Amino acid sequence: MSSAFAHRRINTSVVTRPFSWLVVYTLVTGALYFLVTHFPMGTVRIIQPVNIDAHIAQLPYTLAPYLSYLLIMPALVVLGRRHEWLLPAFFAGALASGTCLLSHLFWPTMIERPDSTSQWLMWFYRMDSPLAASPSGHVALPVAISVVLGYLRVRQTWIFALWSLVLAITVLTTGQHVLLDAVYGAAIGAMAGLTTITLTRLKVDLRTMAAILLEWLCIIVTLRIALYVSDWRLYCLAFVIIAARQHALFILYHDATHYHLTRHRGINDFLINLAIGVPGTVPVEFYRSLHLEHHQHTGTTRDPERRFLYHQQPWKFRPLGGKLLLRQLLGDLFIINTLRNLRAYRAAGGASPTMTRPVVASGIIWLTLLSFIAWQTSAQTMLLIALLWFVPLATLGTLLQKIRSIAEHSGGPDVTPGWQEWTYAWSVGSIGRFFIWPYHINLHLHHHRNANHPWHTLPGLVRADERLMDSRTLLFLLWSGSKKNS
Repeated sequence: MSSAFAHRRINTSVVTRPFSWLVVYTLVTGALYFLVTHFPMGTVRIIQPVNIDAHIAQLPYTLAPYLSYLLIMPALVVLGRRHEWLLPAFFAGALASGTCLLSHLFWPTMIERPDSTSQWLMWFYRMDSPLAASPSGHVALPVAISVVLGYLRVRQTWIFALWSLVLAITVLTTGQHVLLDAVYGAAIGAMAGLTTITLTRLKVDLRTMAAILLEWLCIIVTLRIALYVSDWRLYCLAFVIIAARQHALFILYHDATHYHLTRHRGINDFLINLAIGVPGTVPVEFYRSLHLEHHQHTGTTRDPERRFLYHQQPWKFRPLGGKLLLRQLLGDLFIINTLRNLRAYRAAGGASPTMTRPVVASGIIWLTLLSFIAWQTSAQTMLLIALLWFVPLATLGTLLQKIRSIAEHSGGPDVTPGWQEWTYAWSVGSIGRFFIWPYHINLHLHHHRNANHPWHTLPGLVRADERLMDSRTLLFLLWSGSKKNS
């Protein structure tokens, strides 16, 4: 690692589980590439060559270096798996690839491939779709990585810079792209690299930022497919997926409440308000004081969760009978309990959210984005987007958050012996992580003990001899009748 890199000090430790990152990246980008190359969602625009394209010869033997694109991210992980620079380089590459794929999702493009006498090229043309032509992800990915590694003065920069040049040439000599595709790809790669450098200089936690972008990618793709197919069954599925991913964004929002996104407080609040605070209608500045008070007075009568979150509701931090439990859950699902929360907060003299600079700045960006969407789409589509965002947020999303809250803090003395801290840590599976406990929020006990640790460090705080609650026992905390039937 160079001395220049050491002076810039990225806000992260040496990367853990880099090959897991690679698997996630491959699955996500592979699925999206299959989608955009087989199911174009909109009018496909044919990319026209420019004059210089007519003078570029087809070179069949360049197909092999063209296909080496598939090795870029594996090579990055292998070379950087023990170095801090892997995280920003990987982030930049993923950002570039994701941007290209989203472009293909909303603005499908296609290239008219030239006639070829090469059997290899003709075979490849039959295997690979001519869709997803512009911008070229083949160029964007290595350029983004090269920009970041060059800024960090990493020794391996030359490998990816040379790789960028080779791919920029071979996308043309194989007839897979025209010159403008490569230029646009290089521009996106450069922007992804510069964005990553900016985040790095601001000491933004790139793991959290990557998680935020991944959640939004899931939401955007879900919305795009549901709106394009326009089938009520897809709307129902989108409703569930969006509610779950909104809930996941609020877990990352909870982390930013403690300034774990970045220690630059204004930047921290701006980024998280942009990510979910403003579109989720709860600016982080409003929630922070309540949450920190909750940490200070957990389980007491001064705890905001006891004063506001369960105001005039059946839940009293112990299992409920069937009818009361159903009333509790339906009240959360149908906004009734949310209105009770707000009423209790206002009755206690709670202050309204203030218009801070981070709130105003993120609000302006969202207003601009929504204005652009409204300009590009019909009033009916805008209404559907609003419904598919706000209805899950206010109903199923609220229910998921309430179940998680019950799972985090319930019982107490004479109710759950051995858990005097009134706070739980759970052992959970993939379904539980998707809906209730994303981003290690299942280790809530460890978060309360170590609130200065970000979400991705919590598993390292669990002692080897420590007992975690089995997520299958959650029903015991909710329903008193489950003990009789167990």
